[in-house]
Amino acid sequence: MATELQERATAFMDANPVFRREEFAAAMGLPKGSAPVSRLLGQQVATERLTRLRREVYATLPNRKAPGRLMLPDYIHASKYRPDGVLGYHTGLRLFGIQYSVTVSQVQVISNGPAGYARTPFGRCRFIKPHRALVDAGKTDFLAVWKEPAGIPVRVTAFERTLVDVLHRPGRAGGKDEVIDSLATAPYVLKSFDPGKVADYVELLGIRSLAGVVGWWLERWQSELDVPERVLDRLRAMLPDWRSYRLRARPGKAELVSRWRVYLHPDALDPTFQGTWPDQPLEVP
Repeated sequence: MATELQERATAFMDANPVFRREEFAAAMGLPKGSAPVSRLLGQQVATERLTRLRREVYATLPNRKAPGRLMLPDYIHASKYRPDGVLGYHTGLRLFGIQYSVTVSQVQVISNGPAGYARTPFGRCRFIKPHRALVDAGKTDFLAVWKEPAGIPVRVTAFERTLVDVLHRPGRAGGKDEVIDSLATAPYVLKSFDPGKVADYVELLGIRSLAGVVGWWLERWQSELDVPERVLDRLRAMLPDWRSYRLRARPGKAELVSRWRVYLHPDALDPTFQGTWPDQPLEVP
């Protein structure tokens, strides 16, 4: 029986270079907190087959006999740090291949657990709580999709949700310039896009001032992304009576987009401030 468990453990680790304890236990057909699970994992850590990244999160170490094997990207590891974790914000931009800067080392994980930062072998991981409107509606997984970078399934906010999130909180995506530059590549890179889902998400959040900056961006790329006028009408119906400031605009350094009742930083309205041009190669994570 011990030999059989060891063989199953080896097969699991070969197929899952990063995993949670409960995933390992389920594959072994054992309770998560059982002694055999602790013993098996402890043996693999002792022999340096595994390393413990975090409590109940393990990763396989590179095989010394196969030096060509690469370490996994940081967001693969981070995706396992919380059972309900969803990658988002700048990490979402990375996974859709549209991040402008490759120097942003922080990984963002959306989770119902405590917010804050964690030190990891690859740098800092930031845990961000989902918006209260999603929690209240029981829809924290709204527009979360699966992607398989490096052949490993991870959950990430769909581009439609990522778009709204980074326009709402640019500081969580590397800042205003990073957001403007990254989103300028999106219309030329996206393989699919559903503008209606963008309006669905803004309506679910219920942030009226957010409709202005999102509507402005969709209208700017309306022809490239085939945005129906009815979607823009839905966002116009949400506009507040006041004029809001977005993308780090502030009095004295802002330009008004009157039809969307939003002040934007001048860089956002500069057609030459668009990051990588479509014919230039992108850094793909």
